Parts: sequence; C-alpha cells; structure tokens
Amino acid sequence: MKLIATPAHLLFRVTRTRLFSSTSISDRGGAIIKGANGALIHLPPVEHPVGRQLYKKAIYCPSSQTLRTSAHVGTDDDNIVKRGTVGVGDATFVTPEDANTYAYNAGLRLLATIHHQLDGDLSRVEQVLKLEGMVNAEPNFIGHLGVIDGCSQVFVDAFGTDRGVGVRACFGVGSLGGAVSCNVELQVRPPANEQS
Repeated sequence: MKLIATPAHLLFRVTRTRLFSSTSISDRGGAIIKGANGALIHLPPVEHPVGRQLYKKAIYCPSSQTLRTSAHVGTDDDNIVKRGTVGVGDATFVTPEDANTYAYNAGLRLLATIHHQLDGDLSRVEQVLKLEGMVNAEPNFIGHLGVIDGCSQVFVDAFGTDRGVGVRACFGVGSLGGAVSCNVELQVRPPANEQS
C-alpha cells in the first residue's frame, strides 16, 4: 500500500467556510463557519491586541454601519507569524507562493476577528468595502497583487464574489512585523435587536 502525503495548507484550503455562529472548534483552534458555497472554513483563535494594547483589533461604527479591522500579520498553517522579505532569485527570500499562503492565513485571522466582533453572525456582513495588503518585499519585487490574492480568497470563500470582493490596495514596504499584513473594512448590518 502506498501512502501519499498532502501538505497541510492544501488540506485547509479544501475544507474552508461558514456564515453563522458555531459551537464547534476547528482544527486551527477557532470557530468553524460555513462559507458562501457551503464548504467549511476552519478559523484560528481570535487574536487580541499586542504590546501596550493601545488599539483595538476591530471596531464597529453604528452610524456608518462599518466594521474596520487593525492589521493582521500573515502566519504559516500552524498560526506562527512568519517574518522575512518576499522576493525571487535568492534563497533567503520568502517565496511569493509562501507569502500567498501567509496572506491567506492573515485573511483567516481577519475573519476570526470579524466573527468574534459580530458575535458569530457573519450574515450581517453586507459587503467587503476595502482590503489593504502590505508585503515586506525586496525593492524589485512586483508580485504584490498575487501575494494578497491569498487574503482576498478568504473573503470570496466566506461571502461569495459579490459581497466578498471590494476595492483593494496592495503595496510593498521596507519593514513589517511579518512578511505580509492585511486589514479590511466591511459594510455591516446592525444587530437584529438594534434594527428599527
């Protein structure tokens, strides 16, 4: 009998997605949600502010019905923050493919924060408005869009191509707390008990 090993990041990408509150704990340590196409998405644990904690990971403005998040850095599939410079042609660089995976995992971390902020009710998300992605890249790197596609894919999986796609800004930076960092802004319906 021949066993074939499947890389963990491929397994996670096949089994992602959910829109409503869940009591199940995912193999990543967070909630399990159902996405736009019915596939399950396994979220990591909710992230909390770091350092002196002089900021919030997300904030909801009821008057504009907008939810904004702080930046969430990219991780590997074990939820370990990955640092380094993204580039090609040098073995010391983070590859664009690995950076795409880190951006995907940053998207999962963002989704976990959003899920928590909305008390598990992702059906309140009406539209992804804006996704920003920063890539710690070497000066000649031009593949920022392909890297941040990883994060964008999470929102498409969760909310579909209409609600899950908004405007996007991707750019390279000279230093960053991780190889990739992303934040998102969403249009969100008020909770049912606050609707008039």
